[in-house]
Amino acid sequence: MIRCLALLLLFIPVMLFSQNLVRNPGFEQKSGCPERPGQISLADFWVSPNIGTPDYFNDCSTGLDYGTEFNKKGGQVPYAGHAYAGLQFYNLNRNEFFEYLQTQLDSALVSGQLYCISAHVSLGKTGYAFREIGALLSVTEIRSQDAHKLKIPYTSLGNGQYLTDQDQWMCISGLYKAKGNERLLTLGDFSKGDEFWNIRTRSATDSLFKSTFYFIDEVSLVAVRDSGECQCMDKQLKIKN
Repeated sequence: MIRCLALLLLFIPVMLFSQNLVRNPGFEQKSGCPERPGQISLADFWVSPNIGTPDYFNDCSTGLDYGTEFNKKGGQVPYAGHAYAGLQFYNLNRNEFFEYLQTQLDSALVSGQLYCISAHVSLGKTGYAFREIGALLSVTEIRSQDAHKLKIPYTSLGNGQYLTDQDQWMCISGLYKAKGNERLLTLGDFSKGDEFWNIRTRSATDSLFKSTFYFIDEVSLVAVRDSGECQCMDKQLKIKN
C-alpha cells in the first residue's frame, strides 16, 4: 500500500506538467463535416470571438473546398489526425478583417505558474505572411461585434522566422506566466502594427490590399518548470505578463 502511494505521488507531478489544457487540440472532435465557409463551430469547444468566419477543414468533407490535402486555400495534410482550422487576415486600405479562434481550457491557470503555448501552422494560398501568431489568455470571454484587429496585450508564438512555409507544418511557441484564473485561450493577430510581409518581394509593402491565411493544428498549453521545457522555443523568447 505504501509503495503504491509513493508511486502515485511520484507520477502526479509528471501528470500536472504534461497535461494539455486545450480540449480538442487537433479539431478532431466534431458535430458535423464542413461544407462551406466559417464552420469552425463544428469543431467541438472552438468558437469565433468576433464576427469573423474561421474555417474548419476535415477529411470527411464531401467536396474539395473544405477537405484537407486539397482545398480552396491551397490544402495541407493534417499535422495529425484528420482535421485543422484556418484563419484569414486582411487589410484593404485600412478596412480590416481579422479572424480569431477561442476555446475554454480544461482548467483555470495557476497564478505564477509558467505555461508553454504551442501550435503547428502552415501558410495557405496567399502572397503574404506573418512573423508570429498571437495567443491571449483571459479570465472571461473576448467578444467583438466587428472584424477589426483586437489590439490587446498578448503572448507571441513564433519560431524566430517569418512563417512562410506552405509545404510543411511549422511549430510555433511562446512562454506565458499566469496571473491566475485565466480560463480562455484566443489565437489570432493582436499586434499594434502592420505585420503583413510580402513573401514574393521578401519585404514589407504599402500595397492597398494585404491578405494572409494560416492553417492551424495541434494547439497545446501545458505547465512547465522553466523556459527550457517550452517546445520549439525561440532563444529570444521573453515572458510576457
